[in-house]
Amino acid sequence: MRSGSPSCLGCCCNRFKICYAQAWVTNPYDFQTIDLHRVVPLFMSANLQNMSNLDIADLFREGLHHYQEGRLHKAQDICQRILQKRQHPDALLILAMIAHQKSESKLAVERYQQFLGIKPDHAQTHYNLGLVLEELGRTEPAIEHFNKSITIDADNAAVHSHLADACAKLQRWEEAIKAYQKVLAIQAEDVVTIIKLGNVFLAAQLWTNSIPRYEQALAIQPNNALVHKNLGSSLHNVGQLQKALKCFEQALSLHPDYVGARIGLALVLRQLGRAEEALAQLEQVIDLKPDDVDAHIDLANTLRDLGQAELAIERLEQFLSTRPTCGAMYYHISMIKPEQALIPAVEKLISHPDLSKGNAIYCHFALGNFFRSGKSFDQAFSHFLKANMLHRETITYDPGEIIQTVDGLIKVYSKRFFQRKRQFGSASQLPVFILGMPRSGSTLVEQILSSHPQVHGAGELGAIPAVNVSIALRLKFSGPPPGCMSLIDRKIAEQYSARYLKELALHCPAAKRITEHLAGSFFEIGLIKTLFPKARIIHCQRNPLDTCISLFFHYFMALKCSFELTELGQYYLQYQRLMSHWQNLFPGEILNVQYEELVMDQERVSKQLIDYLDLEWDEKCLDFHTNERPVMTPSNIQVRQPMYKNSMNRWKHYEKHLQPLIEALQQAH
Repeated sequence: MRSGSPSCLGCCCNRFKICYAQAWVTNPYDFQTIDLHRVVPLFMSANLQNMSNLDIADLFREGLHHYQEGRLHKAQDICQRILQKRQHPDALLILAMIAHQKSESKLAVERYQQFLGIKPDHAQTHYNLGLVLEELGRTEPAIEHFNKSITIDADNAAVHSHLADACAKLQRWEEAIKAYQKVLAIQAEDVVTIIKLGNVFLAAQLWTNSIPRYEQALAIQPNNALVHKNLGSSLHNVGQLQKALKCFEQALSLHPDYVGARIGLALVLRQLGRAEEALAQLEQVIDLKPDDVDAHIDLANTLRDLGQAELAIERLEQFLSTRPTCGAMYYHISMIKPEQALIPAVEKLISHPDLSKGNAIYCHFALGNFFRSGKSFDQAFSHFLKANMLHRETITYDPGEIIQTVDGLIKVYSKRFFQRKRQFGSASQLPVFILGMPRSGSTLVEQILSSHPQVHGAGELGAIPAVNVSIALRLKFSGPPPGCMSLIDRKIAEQYSARYLKELALHCPAAKRITEHLAGSFFEIGLIKTLFPKARIIHCQRNPLDTCISLFFHYFMALKCSFELTELGQYYLQYQRLMSHWQNLFPGEILNVQYEELVMDQERVSKQLIDYLDLEWDEKCLDFHTNERPVMTPSNIQVRQPMYKNSMNRWKHYEKHLQPLIEALQQAH
């Protein structure tokens, strides 16, 4: 294109650069700098021959020429002279673009807005204004202008891309997904957008959606370490641990110093029971990045898995000596060994006016644990309450969603459903599913069972919860799970059950029974019974008040209902309603284990568990605390001790504070 052509106003676009400063869209080692596409508008509405003043027309042509040649100061002077004489949209537009190009963002916003006041239906200028607003950190109004641009011209892939980026920045995942999909509808082989879409699916925990996107990207860019790492994370979250392991190893073969991939590898190794190897990976991470808080926490948690609590504390304290304002370290120390001596230091930290909300939350949870260990129960509760209130302010949670979820499950998984599909899936008796509310004794039950020589405890794999979404994708079902299950046929059920069994058997090929710990996944019993009609399901129960306050006292970020007592009680009632439905559907097939009974009569209940698995009794099950298998739940300290009774009726220490919870739970009666 010749520089003298009026439409060449866009030639200066290669001078604009933007930096995407979100790690989820960039190369893991350096932020990606991308040319700012189509920054300069295509609009040239000045119909010069219709202007009454030819001098102004000539003057504008001169200014335009200076602009095209990069003489911005002269172009600016001429356009300002024109605007002193009359309204001239194109002169105003050039001034806006000059301000944008010179990073005079506030002035650029003002001038773009003035132009849009004259020409409100100009798509490219809405786009440009959105870009400047995004540069200023004003993401919401930027999204508004990107959408206006799309309403006028829906075929500009760059606008859809920036809209998606902005929505993703605000964690508006659904909008971001739709916008990235629109980009790919326009330019299907855009690998950057394919990766971004995968990243949004990953961030939104739609792992079965992210996997095919990353696989598609790797077909185009097989040596992209970021994509190998993110594919590994997705596979890890759906329980495909061996495949995840290979992805992390491939990422590290491409970039040995890739910290995120090495942490991912360590987490998979932990889950595979290879905790010593995980420790070695985490030590390398800390050598590469000594200030990485997550690496230090993961290292301490891995030491906890192995029963090395004292060494875990030592490593946390070592890091704390260099980062004394890190609230997360105090919290993790308090979860292992709550020392009263640390109270003054944490109280001093929490009074600091510059302490972040995240650190404050951790500090209040830590103080709650410290005061609770010293039997100062009122002080402990006040800190637990403050921690939960602070976190509740940071999240969006609708208690009505759990009611809708349970309603949907009860509707889909009816007696008629199982009359039609009861013989689907696999008759294998290998898997044993341990579930219930978190903090209800499920870790203890798995520890007892895994002490039997013919049982392997696989822990929390995460494979079963991902199957619903995977089946929905395969069936191209647009509604929310589990509606897709009404469409499942025998072939699909057999394929998914076989895939699950293959992955499960890798954990211990010689085991006669392998347990999966599904605490909190009581939603999945209908799916389990569809894939494995003869599956053994152990339902762990505990006093509702003890269960709920234990959740309230732990920082379970994924369990959004647990940060407000009334909401927690409402959630618990829906759990009870759903479990009642499962019990009615499968009478006598689900073994209910009451935590208090297990504590008071260990041998009888333990023998009942082993009998349910159709195995011969073994005395090792009574010595579960000597079992050295890695345990990856918050109860890993407790299950290495002989059975004790001081976890029963803990709620009574806090009874006067629990009225909202008690009233919520009483609504069932």
